[in-house]
Amino acid sequence: MTGLVYRALPAGTLYLTPDAVRQMLSHRQFGVRSREAGGVLLGRHLKDVADIVVDKVTEPKLGDRRGWGSFFRSFRHNISARRRWAKHDHTSAYLGSWHTHPEPDPRPSAVDIADWQSALGRDTYEGARLFFVIVGTKQLRVWQGGRIGDLNELGFIREHNEKSN
Repeated sequence: MTGLVYRALPAGTLYLTPDAVRQMLSHRQFGVRSREAGGVLLGRHLKDVADIVVDKVTEPKLGDRRGWGSFFRSFRHNISARRRWAKHDHTSAYLGSWHTHPEPDPRPSAVDIADWQSALGRDTYEGARLFFVIVGTKQLRVWQGGRIGDLNELGFIREHNEKSN
């Protein structure tokens, strides 16, 4: 498995390392009894450029609420993110979130969009953007969002198909 590279707008590149991609793909929902999984994206903003690297994701934790078509992330993911931030001398930042959908071509639900907009307005994060990944059974799709004045703007970046590996 190789890493995934996305053009992040307005400038810069988002790079998902092979380990981060592998972690997320390992939770795809292939069975009718499989449950959604998710976590947060952790990584770094590269100094003097607009590039961002996601090199770690949190995986399902005790306290998460997971259903076939729903996922609620527990506070334990925040604790993991804060510990990693401290352990890595304040260089491993919270970059967004990810979760799975039980469909080949994942699309955000109204709940997903509301959650993302809430995160953009409420969460503390480095830089101007957060990224949101939905992992389907065949595609991994990425959106980005940022604060523009009092508005939280969301936009689709692109998808990654299983066949493009």
